Amino acid sequence: MIISRPQSGKVRTRRNWVMSFLVFLFLSAPWVVLPSGSPLIRLDIPHRMFHLFGGLFIPQEGLILWFFLLTMGLSLFFFTSVIGRVWCGWGCPQTIYTDFFDRIGRWILDSKYGKKDAPVHKKYLVYFLWLVVSFIASFHWIGYFVSPYEMAGDIASLTFFSKSYSYFIGFFTIAMFVDIGFIREQFCKYACPYARFQTILMDEHSWNVTYDYKRGEPRRDKKTQIGDCVSCNMCVVVCPTGIDIRDGLQVGCVACGKCVDACTSIMAKENKKTLIGYLSLDQIETRGKVKWIRPRSVIYALLLTIVISAATYKLITRVPMSMIAAANKSMPPTLLPDNKIRAFVAIRIQNISPKPAIFALEAFDTRHNKEMLVRSGEGEQLTLASGELRSFSVVIETQTLSESELKEKYIPGMIRLKNVNEPDLKIEKVLSLTIPGN
Repeated sequence: MIISRPQSGKVRTRRNWVMSFLVFLFLSAPWVVLPSGSPLIRLDIPHRMFHLFGGLFIPQEGLILWFFLLTMGLSLFFFTSVIGRVWCGWGCPQTIYTDFFDRIGRWILDSKYGKKDAPVHKKYLVYFLWLVVSFIASFHWIGYFVSPYEMAGDIASLTFFSKSYSYFIGFFTIAMFVDIGFIREQFCKYACPYARFQTILMDEHSWNVTYDYKRGEPRRDKKTQIGDCVSCNMCVVVCPTGIDIRDGLQVGCVACGKCVDACTSIMAKENKKTLIGYLSLDQIETRGKVKWIRPRSVIYALLLTIVISAATYKLITRVPMSMIAAANKSMPPTLLPDNKIRAFVAIRIQNISPKPAIFALEAFDTRHNKEMLVRSGEGEQLTLASGELRSFSVVIETQTLSESELKEKYIPGMIRLKNVNEPDLKIEKVLSLTIPGN
């Protein structure tokens, strides 16, 4: 376990603001309820309903999930190629909570934090506070899947441990305590898959934490100084993963910028500019500006724009209802005495709009352009609350068929579900009716 020395500076201050904002978002989002009564974010897996920013989504909308995952992947590619591992150092929960744990450790143990001779009772106090923070973070993580108001009520009524989600909170609490408290940034160095493929996403123009070897090398040797580097090794002392940034871009660098602040403070004493900063390798070689527009970044940006545009179009044209219609195989179509076909169809509909809606069913013979009668025990219109799912059976009956129509093998039909108050919102499903005796 590596406990790095704390380091203040401009980068540290900016990271504090960014991290505080992200933690605030993480802890507050599960509690937010919109005026419609829908949670801001809730992934309700047992009921297969996902509330996202006022929209209600279901697992059957796989294309939207695919767009979301593709957008996240291409965003990772694009931003890594342009600004390096900014996610690791500024937004990753592993980095943010490790930093928070360190603050607790130094608050309790001061200079003894991370040392073997630290007072035992204070060490256990640190561990206790780490567990408390881990529980709070895990509680809010599960709050994205279960209502935090419900969980808080269960804790108050002492029924918390009888709920299944309490086991998940317990697991994540222990996992976070062990991971953040003891594994720390070594996870980033040895286990995180992003660290492995980030090198192929970056090139010499990527803006990342970089050492200016042109100015710094050769380093000071005893009292002889040739380059600007004074060999203070402060960049190594403050590094959370224990690497030496002067050896070049490495898997262990999480771009946290602590070495930037350390080198800035040391070089200020020499009245010189920092040797470590957010630079590109090309900047160091040519002393020019960062080349933001280049084939790699342009290709990623174009792909990301296409995917986001397609996802936006899909969301705008999305019909907030779902229907599954299938012929009842145990009750095949029958021919009535007046040359009508009667068929039995199983229907499952769901209202996936954030407000109640009234629905109606229609059926058509698409070959002969004739409307078919739909009868249901649910009535002509169905009122469903937001997210409500209802399954029932309907009877579809054709108009009187001619002799030529009766000789056909099947009737190509279509069943339509429409919103009564908003007729433009509708779903159509193909449903062929077999003609008995053919």
